[in-house]
This record gives sequence, structure tokens and C-alpha cells, in this order.
Amino acid sequence: MTQVDERPDAHPLAEGLLPPLPIGYFYNVNKENSNSERESIYLVETSDIFDKYHIKVRSIICSVKSQFQNIVIADTCNHGISLFLDGVIQSSANDEDLYHELLVQPAMLLHERPHDVLIIGGGEGATLREVLAHHTVRRAVMVDIDQQAVDLCRQHLLQWHCGAFEDPRVELHYRDGREFVEIDDRLFDVIIVDVVDLLDNGPAQRLYTRQFYELVRQRIRPGGILVVQGLELSINHWKDHAALRRTLRTVFTNVGGYQMNIPSFFCSWGFLIASDRSDMLETMSAQDIDARIAARLDPEWLDHLDGALLRSSFCSSKELSLYLSLPGPIVEDDSLYERLPDIEEVDPTWEKLRLARGGE
Repeated sequence: MTQVDERPDAHPLAEGLLPPLPIGYFYNVNKENSNSERESIYLVETSDIFDKYHIKVRSIICSVKSQFQNIVIADTCNHGISLFLDGVIQSSANDEDLYHELLVQPAMLLHERPHDVLIIGGGEGATLREVLAHHTVRRAVMVDIDQQAVDLCRQHLLQWHCGAFEDPRVELHYRDGREFVEIDDRLFDVIIVDVVDLLDNGPAQRLYTRQFYELVRQRIRPGGILVVQGLELSINHWKDHAALRRTLRTVFTNVGGYQMNIPSFFCSWGFLIASDRSDMLETMSAQDIDARIAARLDPEWLDHLDGALLRSSFCSSKELSLYLSLPGPIVEDDSLYERLPDIEEVDPTWEKLRLARGGE
């Protein structure tokens, strides 16, 4: 939601023609969004090794190289204020609530009474914000390796964390997430892994391996739940998500995947939820999910998520379901991760049409 001090009569559709909006929503007449490219600043988003996305920005709020990564916070024309790490967009003001609601709330709602929650990553503080919305939470431990990045987010991304870092239930640690779960033997009801999306056989991949998930499982109480941001997921990009899903299934009894289009990510994004319990969200009705939301959260808290949306997010196309069902590699500590080869259909469309006509 964008709150601005803008008079409705500044818009061509003023004088009573603009439809009313719900409480908390405002029309924002932004006169800076012209089509002129003169004196424009562009950031290049580099998450795809083949395609580059040029993002027009109004201003660069900060640009810092920390011990671990390049950090840029910029005010973009299409996505609002946005966080970039090493050239890759991480979250944006206009849709971060969609991403973070889908990441956090399904696991929190599935658990009966989440008291202790561990967040690995989540430097913006929005994951923390969504966790603390549950009154049952008595302790939220957040572990992020880059204190400088977190400090910049605390300073510039107020809309993300909404003061969550100052909540007395919060415990912050600036260290490697894997090292934390190796050393700290406390147990948690829900563990959320929200770290950079890299399966490139680099250092960050240690937070995606079977051995890491085995460590995490030791830190989950009986009936507890793990949720992981599950990388890009579509019929064009599914191999890494599928590998993570297979990897989690070597450790947990039940693993479910769901997806949502996140506009600022330029793609549909996957999420993975894992547990040893028998019940999972994809088996619940939309009405049951809505009942849990009503019982657990303030009625005005969620901007996007409801039972119908969450149920639909577990649905995949026939083709994607086929791809996700295939056997393949898992992610291991000491093995080079190699993706499955590309898959193409043999039967051309004209042959299918011939058969549809009765095999003329």
C-alpha cells in the first residue's frame, strides 16, 4: 500500500470519477514517470545469465560494498524502492508483501501454536515482520551473515520491517546460517530459510544441500515445519526448484511446493514447505485456511493471501507437474551440482491436430 499526500483533483479523472478505494489505499499521481529517457538512470538486473533487465530508477539511495556483497537500494519507477544484492533484485516495495506473505504465512498457519521461530537470512526484516504478526510467537531468532546489509535495510527499508527489529521477542545474530544451526542446539517450531537464490556450486550452496537440511531437521521440534524460498519455478525454469524438492524429500517425510508470480522478480517464484507431519496445506480446503487466518491474524493484516489464493498456488500445469515428478540429482555438500538436460516434446502440433481430426 502506498500512502501519499496527493490531492485527487490533480488527476484527469478527478471530480468524482475516481472510484473509492478501501481504507489504507490512496491514488498516487506520479508525475515523474515520463517516457523520456533523457537524464535517466538505469540499473541492470543480472540474475539471468542470458537476459539482462534494465530497470529505470529515480535515484540511488545507497550503494555499498560490504564484506560479503554489493548492496544497492534504489527508488525504481516501476517497482518502488528496491533492494539489489550483487546486481540481483531481492525485493521491492510494490510487491514485497506478496512475496513475504507467501514465504512465511503458510508454515505459520499450518503449525498449531508456533512459539519459537528461526529465520536464516531475511535481512530486510519483512520475514521477521510476518512472523511477529502471530501473537503466539514468544521468540524469533534471525541469523544473517551481513550486518552491514541489515543495518542499511533497517535505515532505508522501513516499509519492510515496520520496526520489527525493535520487538523484544527478536534475537539477532550476525553469522553464517549453517554455522548457527551446527552450534546452537535450541529447538524451533518453524524454521524459515530466506537466503540468496544460488545453485552455482559456490559458498551459498551450502544452505541448500542435503547435509544442511539434515542439520535443520535436528533443530525442529516434533510437529515443526521448515519453509524454504524455492527459486524460480515455471515451465521454462524448474530444474533447480525440482532439485531442491528432491533434496528435501531425502530428509523430510512430506514436502510440498507452491508458486506465485512476483512482478519485480520477472518470473514465477517457488516455495517449498517440509515436515514430518502427515497433514499439509495442499490437502486443506480454502475455507479451512481462511478460518485459520481469521483465528490467528488481525483481519486487516494480510494484503494478498487467503484460502483460495493459497490453494491455487499449489497447482501446476500438466507439463510442469511432469517435470517436477522426474527423478534427478539432489544437492550434496561434496558433489558438483549438475542440472538435468533440457526436455523437448517429439510430437509436433500438426500431428496432434491430425489425430484430433480422426487420423485423416
